[in-house]
Amino acid sequence: MSLAQPPKKTPALAQAPSPTAKLPPWLVSIAESPAVAWSTSGALLAALPLCVRSPVGFPQLIQLPLFAAVFGGSGYMISAGDPLNGSGTTTAWSLVYLFLNGRKALSARRPGPVALAAVVAAQAATYGGYYFGQD
Repeated sequence: MSLAQPPKKTPALAQAPSPTAKLPPWLVSIAESPAVAWSTSGALLAALPLCVRSPVGFPQLIQLPLFAAVFGGSGYMISAGDPLNGSGTTTAWSLVYLFLNGRKALSARRPGPVALAAVVAAQAATYGGYYFGQD
């Protein structure tokens, strides 16, 4: 006489945790929206007349529209459904902007250039936290 054993249950396939599971929800919602990248792009374009009138502390005239175009493009990447690469692009180019223009903006001690550098630094921190916080 053999004892009937109950059939073995195979475990259901476990879902991998979301790569953003350890990040704060507010950071995920901000970084997965192109609003910050597009607003930084708009701020750089809005600073063009200030740069032409009094260029002390501002980046060179050609840099503002180029960085604005890059930030606009990275915002498009985020809105097209690729927030990881969009945030990586935004972080990298924000750090390039700060490397090229941060010291000049801070040493000029003028509100316009310092404000632009602060906006770009906040953008780098936001998207960088999202990009480097992935599992």
